Amino acid sequence: MKKRRLKKGPIIFLGGLILTIVLFSIVIGLYKHYTSYEYKLGKIGYNDEEINEIIKLDKTYIDYALKKYDKYLISLANQKYFIWSRYDEYVSFIKKNYKNKSIDYKFVVSKVNTNTNYDYYTHTSKTDMNKGYAILVNKYHSLPDKYAPDDIVSMSNQYAYPNNSIRSDVYEAFKKMSKKAKEDGITLIVNSSYRDYASQKKIYEEYEDKRGQKYADSVAARPNYSEHQTGLALDIFTPGAGMKNFENTKAFEWLSKNAYKYGFILRYPKDKDGLTGYAYESWHYRFLGEDLAKKVFDSGLTFDEYYAYYLDK
Repeated sequence: MKKRRLKKGPIIFLGGLILTIVLFSIVIGLYKHYTSYEYKLGKIGYNDEEINEIIKLDKTYIDYALKKYDKYLISLANQKYFIWSRYDEYVSFIKKNYKNKSIDYKFVVSKVNTNTNYDYYTHTSKTDMNKGYAILVNKYHSLPDKYAPDDIVSMSNQYAYPNNSIRSDVYEAFKKMSKKAKEDGITLIVNSSYRDYASQKKIYEEYEDKRGQKYADSVAARPNYSEHQTGLALDIFTPGAGMKNFENTKAFEWLSKNAYKYGFILRYPKDKDGLTGYAYESWHYRFLGEDLAKKVFDSGLTFDEYYAYYLDK
């Protein structure tokens, strides 16, 4: 019986096809390797750990990383309230303030987002009045010149010391809050409320005449930069307490837990003067409306920080 011989042609063809497939796979693999983010980032100078972090980021940040090595990118981009459009400002602030010490990236982001990396009353802009109760007024965001709300009403002596007035919606919210506080055995009373342009100007200039502009800026707002001029701010106390001891009262404890439910937030919290521009004021409350006040309260942020990330971003 004769043995069948395999024809060489088909074998050669099959071998060539297999070789072609293998070579093609190698070429594709090499192409993918040399065009991958991992390879390109490695060539720029990022180590494996940095590369693994970068490729988790948004494509905008990856594209930036592919241009040059940046040792700050990962730490900044991983901050919860990082805003890409302010990246160059973050880096500038770091280089200016952290030459020989560990970098607090969370603080860097907060400072730049709130503009407090700049001196007071520099890099200012007019606040967006279309935001209603959410307008931001501080040492970097001003009201329109000589702004005055058109819904200011007088406050009864039942709720405030004499000669106080406020916007009508704020007054209604405060009365509602005051009533609930009274049910809980707490008496709230307003010491200071709406101030028009002329009144704020007078207060500021009195401080300035006594101890100079730097001191005046540390304790009072310039006219058109005051929350009291918005008609949305109240200084709230309880009988027998003043600025020095209000935070030690049951009224302050009650407000700390409940004010947001009625649309108010503590505007200048303790140890946040570097972000708000003002020293701690346990008595100063800002009306935002119930929905926004709860969001700000739950966030644990100052209003300046919240506005920068969620309302102005």
